Amino acid sequence: MKRISGKTWIGALTVVFAVTGCGGNMDYNEKAKTIGVKVNMKTVQTAAENYFKDHTYMYPTAIDDDFKSYFPGGDSVAKKAGTAPLNPFTGTGEWPILGTLANVEEARKATPDALVKGVIEYSPIDGGKNYGIRGGSETSKAITAEDASHMGTLVLSRDDFNKPAGAEK
Repeated sequence: MKRISGKTWIGALTVVFAVTGCGGNMDYNEKAKTIGVKVNMKTVQTAAENYFKDHTYMYPTAIDDDFKSYFPGGDSVAKKAGTAPLNPFTGTGEWPILGTLANVEEARKATPDALVKGVIEYSPIDGGKNYGIRGGSETSKAITAEDASHMGTLVLSRDDFNKPAGAEK
């Protein structure tokens, strides 16, 4: 299966929105946008993992130019910021916001709480030894996990890197 970049996914979703039109099923369009948020979550996760390799095996603890240089189009050597992920609900590039998650497993078990549509929240955990990433869904709450055994919150972290967004252990 060919890997598709975040920008390509957003472009594909734009085509879906154009074909279905504003007069179509708005619930379907909103759910499709949430899929775009999951792609953005994976983009942030990839940036964090690439940062980790270059920083003595520590994850970023701030949303600064150093971390932003690991996003698509960035240059980590020159500390040139890449491109912010495109929020599918607003149509604008938005950097992740700094979150406050302290425990990935507890966050995954929690009922999704308020999170603005399309926003990506990156939480450094234990001083940069781990991280948690959540995204805002069409309901203005964190995206729900798709694990059949529970309906907690989708939280990406180092333990699920290289798995598709939404896939549980």
